[in-house]
Amino acid sequence: MGYDLHVVLTDQWTDSESRPITKADIDRLIASDSELSWSKTEYVEMTEPDGSVARYFLINWRGTPTFWWYRSEIICKNPDEAQVLKLVAIAEALGARVVGDDGERYERGKSIFGRSKVVIRRE
Repeated sequence: MGYDLHVVLTDQWTDSESRPITKADIDRLIASDSELSWSKTEYVEMTEPDGSVARYFLINWRGTPTFWWYRSEIICKNPDEAQVLKLVAIAEALGARVVGDDGERYERGKSIFGRSKVVIRRE
């Protein structure tokens, strides 16, 4: 098991289906970001509500399968700091937010040296 971060358009990731990030949103994001692409080989098969099985392809970051779009959100399991910063950039591009499994929010901050760093906000 691991810890997931979720890029969502809602305050809580568990509510993401009420305001989904669509595949069309992801297609536009990928078209505008040269670091991102759809994986052609890495995917997760999920059973849909109607009983059919759908393939959800991973999103490559710099050529490596890193993020997963699943129905209404983008997910990353056990991300390192660079991946969290990329998730924040993705969220900013989509008008979304990054939320952890426990509801905390991840944002971009600045270190005392002016470099980007991750800021975690717990409500």
